[in-house]
Amino acid sequence: MASTAAAGTEGYDSQWVEHWKQGVPPGQLWDAGKPSPYLAHLLDSKQLDVAGKRVLVPGCGRGYDVFAFAQAGAAPAVGLDLSPEAVAAAAAERDSQLAHSPEVAARAELVAGSFFEYVHASGRPFDVGFDYTFLCALHPDMRKDWAAGWAQLLAPGAELVTIIFPVGPGFVGNPPWQVSPELYEELLLPAGFEQTELTQIPPHLSHKGRGGREWLGRWRRVDSSSNGNDSGTDGGAGDASTHSSSTAVSRM
Repeated sequence: MASTAAAGTEGYDSQWVEHWKQGVPPGQLWDAGKPSPYLAHLLDSKQLDVAGKRVLVPGCGRGYDVFAFAQAGAAPAVGLDLSPEAVAAAAAERDSQLAHSPEVAARAELVAGSFFEYVHASGRPFDVGFDYTFLCALHPDMRKDWAAGWAQLLAPGAELVTIIFPVGPGFVGNPPWQVSPELYEELLLPAGFEQTELTQIPPHLSHKGRGGREWLGRWRRVDSSSNGNDSGTDGGAGDASTHSSSTAVSRM
């Protein structure tokens, strides 16, 4: 599809590549040093069961959430990042963290590339998408393309799990851009998703410094094949390469 984000975003993504070239130490800047506590809670409690499912994590940075999905049985768990340096850092983290679990490590795939152009090597869409600190890192002009991108990459009936951050004042004019549950509704509902859950995350299940500013949103990709607008499960991601050439940024 034609890009709606070209104007005003030229060069925006290069800042993330440059940050990673300069080095993003573990646990510093936007690197939280571990998986999202609430994601860990969802996986451990089986409120989110990904065993045998295909999972995509865009803007994966050092890959902590990707590895959590792989350890929970995702096959594969794919981490996608714009920066080759971020992907290299994630690969090193995988080799260290999962050194004694080669089968799990093999399920954690890491790819450098654009979310808006990405198609998995298998050509198949994903069963689960996980979006945390990805939308808030994109330029606001990219938001409609973000929603359309998820609609293309997820199979009909698939789930998009979003941790909505940062909610509330104090993040205006710079990434991470301020977001809200209402913004996600405005973007995802017209793009072919239905909301299945929306709730504030308890502060003790957020990363340090993010408590009270995170919400969980869960969304189901509606199967619209009956009206001819959906290409079906086997090819749902096949048109992703027609999206905006705007690129996927690293996780905050």
